[in-house]
Amino acid sequence: MSHLSARVSDDDSDSDWDEGNTDQVSNNIPGPNASKGELMERCKLEVQQLRADNRALKEKNKVLVSEKPKRKRRVEAPDALVAHEQTISLYARKYGMTVEMFPDSELLIKKRPDSPTPFNSADRYKTSATQESAFLDELYTHFPERIHETVMGSEYFKDLVHKCIADARSNEIKKLRGIAGDIFELPGKYFANASYDRAAIVDIQKMFGVSGKTQTYKIFPPLLFPSLQEDTTLKTVFGNWTLFAKILRASLYGVTSLHQEPCGGSKTNARKWSLQQVTPGSIAWAAVIVIFLLSPDTEFPGSGVGKSSTINYKDLFFQYKKLLITKWETKRIKTIVTNINRYVFGAAKLSTSMDPAGAEDFSEEINRAMLALDMDTDSEEDTPVTPPVLSALSVLPSAISASPAPSLAPGPEGSNLVTQPVIHPDESVSRAVIRTNDSNTSVNAVANNADEADDDRMESGGGRAKAKNTRGRKVVAMQGPTRRGRSHKV
Repeated sequence: MSHLSARVSDDDSDSDWDEGNTDQVSNNIPGPNASKGELMERCKLEVQQLRADNRALKEKNKVLVSEKPKRKRRVEAPDALVAHEQTISLYARKYGMTVEMFPDSELLIKKRPDSPTPFNSADRYKTSATQESAFLDELYTHFPERIHETVMGSEYFKDLVHKCIADARSNEIKKLRGIAGDIFELPGKYFANASYDRAAIVDIQKMFGVSGKTQTYKIFPPLLFPSLQEDTTLKTVFGNWTLFAKILRASLYGVTSLHQEPCGGSKTNARKWSLQQVTPGSIAWAAVIVIFLLSPDTEFPGSGVGKSSTINYKDLFFQYKKLLITKWETKRIKTIVTNINRYVFGAAKLSTSMDPAGAEDFSEEINRAMLALDMDTDSEEDTPVTPPVLSALSVLPSAISASPAPSLAPGPEGSNLVTQPVIHPDESVSRAVIRTNDSNTSVNAVANNADEADDDRMESGGGRAKAKNTRGRKVVAMQGPTRRGRSHKV
């Protein structure tokens, strides 16, 4: 019966076969002279062992299943949510570039309060509570009303929005790296290779206002100022608007648009989103992308903090947008917005707003910038200048003022569209931001005439024709219906 005791001590007979240990297995088999009782006993023991092995395998499988990484599958979402995937994706990509670069995950699953703080008001930055309320107000204003109750506030919505924003941003950065040399007027090799040692390039160090190996990056680096001349009073901050305009033009109309007029038939972001004016969020987005492309970071951080540079991009976006929203109606910011709109869209218009809190304390710099932007001067810097749409990288004075174009009345609720022009002489940034996001197209037309020239500026078929002593200018038409106003002889 020694063979029985040997078999009982065996853990797994299958392993003996698998490992080629057939001698041990053959010893466990009763010999030809074994009695019927011995054979029955042997079978019982085998059954018991098999049951024990089966129980052990089941326990092992339970452990493996519990330790297996959980993956969220989109098919698990209810059909009512999945049905809106295309709509959410379209608006989420636009949201990430024009409204909020780093949306708060916890706020994305909350519902808008009954009486939220208006997102387009400077009051949104008074407390953390007003910031949260305004965030939700802007979020729900941006996305169409038809998905407010059925989709928004769900985990599915949150995950899809984050994914679309990250994918769209990664795609834009990839495209911009290929033309960054043209944008910054530096060798393209600095940017084509994401791992290039940009921190060692003197020209880039000057743009950041740093030097040496230990580099501390400022919230308002010289690259934000005209001629890269850092202004300690911050009066001309964002004055180097051409950099932002080029980034936005390439992202909205394609990289070839920097050297030629965009093709009307191409499916550009501007066309898909019906975007015709910049917003505080889009300008802040462009400024952050400019800093990232010049930084030593190889990948844009999802957390918002650069791995190599330790630049807090999330905080930069928040501070830039806050400054733009609160000072949107100042003369200098209006001028910058007008010039960016002319460069990007070919016509001067007004824009939008929003955003979350950062970590570092830049209150002193922000306050200085706000005070500086409040100071209106009658210097020649305040004279309107119309830059060429496809000029090389130029640095113009930031304070170039121009009369704002009439804002547009909002369209159907939840549609984010506008239907007709409405003039609001004292309109604040709050109302401008809501109305100008998705608007009808404007047309600037100037007739060619040897003896007289008119400059007709129209807003969606209902504007004023203004006389201007200009000659030899061609007609520039944007998308949308074109109507001519009466011209006045000069």
